[in-house]
Amino acid sequence: MLSEKKKRDYYEVLGVSRDADLKTIKKEFRKLARKYHPDMKPDDPDAEEKFKEVAEAFEVLSDNEKRATYDRFGHAGLSGTPFRDFSGISFEDLFGGFGIFEDLFSAFGGGSRARTSRPRVRRGLDVRLNLEMSFDEAMTGLKKKIKVPNWAQCPSCHGTKVKGGKSQIECNTCQGTGEIRRIQRSAFGQIVNISTCPICHGEGKNVPKGAECQTCDGIGKVKQFRTVSADIPPGVDSGMRVVIQGEGRPGELGGPPGDLFLVISVDEHPFFHRNGSDILMEYPISFIEAILGTKLEVPTINGKETIKIDPGTEHGKIITLRNKGAPYPNSSQRGDMHVGIVVKLPKKLNKTSKKAIRELDKLIDKQYVFEGNDELLKILSSLK
Repeated sequence: MLSEKKKRDYYEVLGVSRDADLKTIKKEFRKLARKYHPDMKPDDPDAEEKFKEVAEAFEVLSDNEKRATYDRFGHAGLSGTPFRDFSGISFEDLFGGFGIFEDLFSAFGGGSRARTSRPRVRRGLDVRLNLEMSFDEAMTGLKKKIKVPNWAQCPSCHGTKVKGGKSQIECNTCQGTGEIRRIQRSAFGQIVNISTCPICHGEGKNVPKGAECQTCDGIGKVKQFRTVSADIPPGVDSGMRVVIQGEGRPGELGGPPGDLFLVISVDEHPFFHRNGSDILMEYPISFIEAILGTKLEVPTINGKETIKIDPGTEHGKIITLRNKGAPYPNSSQRGDMHVGIVVKLPKKLNKTSKKAIRELDKLIDKQYVFEGNDELLKILSSLK
């Protein structure tokens, strides 16, 4: 119990009005318990005291008899009342398992059910597989049969773990309940401690000695490969994951299976490059085409497209083709395609070619080379 000098009004502690119903009190307690539980704030030295204060307020206000006494006489009316020590209650005990409101405080109402560790229905584990795809497959999508390593029900015992598929026998230790109950009497009433049966491990049944299935060694399942149909949408890229629900490991004790995660790896393309859903490509042209301009047919992921090269196009110019990039997965939208112009200059010229270029050079007004640099143009003009 908190020391008297630190006690605050319980309604103030939980932040509720004096006429608040139990639902509101539980809601506010859950919020504050999450906020101040020491497991959530391991570096806060005051967290434990704040949590104890919140828990004590809840213990009183959630109990009709204690609440009535408190409303009438205040803290003095509860003097000598034993309060539960909350310091050892983990965050999992509060918000997992049976649940705090049904079990944790029922010990003060004439009886309790301790949190059991009996195995529950468990979802199966997820499975991850890497899936390699070509660039073209990633653009168009892919439907493929995939072999998945997994566990399956034993074909000999049909999951019973017993030779010939016979049924298991009821566990004599727990009489088929899967749990061991021990009743303790205390000043607060009877407390029932429940633990998992150590013999059947919570299943309530056992395999008769010497009757284990030889095919699965008495575990009820065998390893095998299962064929799964995978539908990969267009536009996937390396690192993306495609989820196929229910194709992971089988669940335990009747639980649902896990999921299959396909991690995509896309091969590189010889000249297309990806930036998200945009496609990048360099396209070479001759310096004559750059000077005079031209029209070109360039490849895209969906066939050829015509682009216009304006006269005087410079090396490095980017021409964008809207909506000609990769599709967004599971969407009707597409990215863009960006064509980077690379002006190729000849490295070897014969005498005839050199002469023709020199003649061309004489005919061309070179002032365009220095456009934008007025100071340099003045100097060059003075040298003529």
